[in-house]
Amino acid sequence: MSGPRITVTVDSKMAPAFAAAGAVIGLVASLLVGPAVSWLLERIDTAPAPLRLIDQLPLIWSMPLLTLLGAFGGWVVFSIWNDEVGRVVVDQESVRLESKKSSSIFSRQEIAEIFLDKDELVIVDDRLGELSRTVSDNGLAEKLTQAFTSYEYPWAGTKDPRDDAFTDWVDRSPGLDSAAHSLLRARRRALTDGKTGEAESLRDELAERGVVVRDRGEKQQYRLLPQP
Repeated sequence: MSGPRITVTVDSKMAPAFAAAGAVIGLVASLLVGPAVSWLLERIDTAPAPLRLIDQLPLIWSMPLLTLLGAFGGWVVFSIWNDEVGRVVVDQESVRLESKKSSSIFSRQEIAEIFLDKDELVIVDDRLGELSRTVSDNGLAEKLTQAFTSYEYPWAGTKDPRDDAFTDWVDRSPGLDSAAHSLLRARRRALTDGKTGEAESLRDELAERGVVVRDRGEKQQYRLLPQP
């Protein structure tokens, strides 16, 4: 991409806060291990082996150990979150989405609308089909608003303008043909099995049939594209 650009991503300065929070949790846990093990032994005459092992350590050792483990755990949580959210790079000509696993670029001409739908960034074309639906974070709403409005992209805010058009998918319900139901059925299985790549491929196949899909918890929701 050419020219000045704005990059939106998770603030790396938050990493120490996550580590600190994890350290506090670890410290508190070190003080609760003993009472927890005693309670379990009294109630069910057993306790998990890791808890019993930690309980056998002197408090002067278990406190710094669990504090350090908690800090490391907090840093890991931040890293996972940062990798999932990735980066949004905006300039005058295009929008680039980058994550640990993939990257994609969309030109200004093909973008009709951009918005946050809960914690997903959605880019829509002029047919109201979704060019992209990627993991983001609602906490980035202000930064995203500034980036897109600065370059006069069609930013639609923090709610899907067609939110009411989505319907919970019910297998074999009217409104969808058998092929669409079959694809949604396969996508449900892929999501259950943790096959995210296959689920995304099935989303693309549904989009080609004029069916836009999003996930709400364990449910799939869909809306139909207007007929040309």
